[in-house]
Amino acid sequence: MDVTARLTRAEERVAAFDLKRVIESPLTTIAIAVALAIFAFVEVSSRWNVSLLTLLAALLATAPQALRRSQPWLAVALTLLGATGLLMAGVTRLPVAVGLSGVLSFYTILRLLSRRAAWILTASVGALLSAGFATVLRPYRDFQDGSITRPYWDFQGGIITMIAILGMVVATALLADVRRSRTEIKEVRADNLETLREQAAMAERARIAREMHDIVAHSVSMIAVQAETAPYTLEGLDDRTKQEFAEIAASARTTLTEMRRLLGVLRADVTTAPETAPQPGLALLPELLERHEGVVDLDVVGDAEPVPQAVDVSAYRIVQEALTNARVHAPGARVSIELTYRPAMLVLRIADDGPGPSGSTSDGHGLVGMRERAVALGGWFNAGPGPAGGFLIQAGLPLE
Repeated sequence: MDVTARLTRAEERVAAFDLKRVIESPLTTIAIAVALAIFAFVEVSSRWNVSLLTLLAALLATAPQALRRSQPWLAVALTLLGATGLLMAGVTRLPVAVGLSGVLSFYTILRLLSRRAAWILTASVGALLSAGFATVLRPYRDFQDGSITRPYWDFQGGIITMIAILGMVVATALLADVRRSRTEIKEVRADNLETLREQAAMAERARIAREMHDIVAHSVSMIAVQAETAPYTLEGLDDRTKQEFAEIAASARTTLTEMRRLLGVLRADVTTAPETAPQPGLALLPELLERHEGVVDLDVVGDAEPVPQAVDVSAYRIVQEALTNARVHAPGARVSIELTYRPAMLVLRIADDGPGPSGSTSDGHGLVGMRERAVALGGWFNAGPGPAGGFLIQAGLPLE
């Protein structure tokens, strides 16, 4: 394997790496729980007398982090129970690992709640912590001799600790709120993107309807004209035959009227060319290639026989849009176009040697339009990175 191939594979692995998926994976959650439990054991054993109750309480206050994503409320309840057990066992200051466990559980719960409920919970937790610290810091009187006993913490150190813990609670709530806002923004963007895709598809369908109308209208108009002129150009027709030609002409005119009404519904306010403008086809492909800014290679495989007009127009439009995409996303790239005439299908293959797609290949409106054209004719379409780099567009248009 050469150096270029290795670098390419390394870039693909880096691009496919999803840090969020790694952080939120079950294995990472379990690893965090194990690390917190070990950290809590080390803290408890280095500061206080170790007992079975102390170790079990430390384990209960940290190990439930393994359930934090699947059972968040259970994890919070077990963490609080473990912290209470440590205090009852004589641990006057909770280990840092237990505090981190509580913060993680608190953050998970905040993400599950609505914005209003999350801030109500934050305010409630802050009020309870403030009341607890006020109780601990307040001097109390010894009932035996009536002397004033100082609290465990000195006043200044207790205030600093209280402010730090309350600040951590508020910071956790803000972080959860920011995460919630980012999730909402992503959802709105996804909805907007889906709406834009639908609008692009509808606009392209209206354009296709306009072109198909022109194609079919020309043929139906010819039927009407021939049916109307037949009684005057053909001699020896009886009255019954003339009546049938008149009915054919009337049916053709009615069909044209209904087609125009249907086109008005499908077009929806989309501005298009006048209805009398001729539709382009593969015969105009050389002129299209000459207008393209770049090198274009055209290869025709098989006998270039006449194709149905709908296929002719759609094939031209697909090539036109593919050249536009190459000009916008890969300026200066060499484009290769291959038209393969098969007995029942026309296959188009348009490839360029540009840098290739930088993201999803299903977001572009041009690709949506090309896919709509192929599907409308009962064909197939796919687009994506080429086997040797660049971008590849392939479509199959049935001839029958």
